[in-house]
Order: sequence, then C-alpha cells, then structure tokens
Amino acid sequence: MGHAGFDSLTIDMQHGLMDFQTTLGMLQAIAATPAKPYVRLPWNDPAVIMHVLDAGAAGVICPGLNTPEEVKQFVGACRYPPLGFRSIGPIRATLKYGADYIQRANELVEVFPMIETAEAAQHLEAFLDIPGVDGLFIGPYDLSVSLGLDEVANIYHPVLRAIIERTVKACRAKNKKALIFSANPEQAKALGEMDFDIVCHSTDSLLLQEAVQQRIAYLRPPTIG
Repeated sequence: MGHAGFDSLTIDMQHGLMDFQTTLGMLQAIAATPAKPYVRLPWNDPAVIMHVLDAGAAGVICPGLNTPEEVKQFVGACRYPPLGFRSIGPIRATLKYGADYIQRANELVEVFPMIETAEAAQHLEAFLDIPGVDGLFIGPYDLSVSLGLDEVANIYHPVLRAIIERTVKACRAKNKKALIFSANPEQAKALGEMDFDIVCHSTDSLLLQEAVQQRIAYLRPPTIG
C-alpha cells in the first residue's frame, strides 16, 4: 500500500483488526515507503495516544469526541509540556524523526479530532480554536447515523453536505487541514475537488476484495443459458 502511490496511510485501531504490536509493525513497514503514517485511535485514551506517538505515528485521529473539553484532553495527551501532558519516552519516534524529536514533536505531530456526531458538528468551529488542533476529520458514516439521516455517508444529502462544506470553510479560515473518509470512489473524487486536504479512501480489505472479484469475473467463463 505504501508503494502504491498513496500520500498517506491510516492504521485503524478503532475498527481495524489489530492491536498495538501489529500497529507497530505497520508503522515500521510504512516507514520504508513514501507514505505518511497516521493512526486512528481506538478512543480518547492518553495511554494509547502516547504509545502510538512514541512508536512513530506522524499524526493521530481521534473518534468519539463531542465537546471542546474532550478535545482539549485529546490534544493534551499529544503535546509535550507546556502545551500538554504527554510523557517523554519517544523510543522509535526518535529513531525515525531524529535526536531532536522531543524539541520538534509539538510542531511535527498532527492532531485531528473527528467530527462524527451531531454534537461534535455543533462545536466544530470551537474545536479549531483549541491550540494544538491541526484540522478536523469527518467520519460521514457515524455522522449520518447520529444525525438520523435515511442515507448513510451520502455526501449529496443536504444535511450532511452542509456540515461537510461548513467544515471545509472553517478549516480554510483557520488555516487548518480538512480530512474526510469515503469508501465510494466517485464520491471520494468529488470530495477531493471540494478542497479537502486529505480524502482517506477505502480500506485494504475492500480494495483487495474488489480486485479479486474483478479478476475472478475476468477469468471465469460466462454462464451459458
């Protein structure tokens, strides 16, 4: 994946089927490629946050955040004092990013709260005002369900579309990054044209399944009758 042409890869510890040790191996593998390594955290847990940053994640994406207070807690775990309370012990991060990692980490590490609930969407501008937040990551699936929409992750639904456009506008105004996930290739392309900095497209399992299905359809003789 890292050599396939993606600008970045996100290791999903929330829904992906891996633990920390597997995540570490993935970070090591991605380091041998041009792709930038991000980690989507399982939750807003300072212990996990510090662990994956010490392991060399270039940025972290946090689900389950609803209020500015929760975002402040998230950011605090990502930043060394005086900006936060991250504990010092960047074992692999120092090897990857250099001996001065501790001095540069607060600028180097990217911190992205997720907008995936109706409550979080209400506070998205306030999230961007919190020092140490580098941008916002929209989770359109959970956000659609939280909003009670009859269509899930349809970026053309007017309610979801309004939040998407508002997020991009707010990020541009604060000079922060706007990120979003999309498993639909047509919608992912459209989102890229909407001025998102990163469109996190699909998953390894989906891409593999699609490729295998296409190959089987090509190789299998057509059904007669």
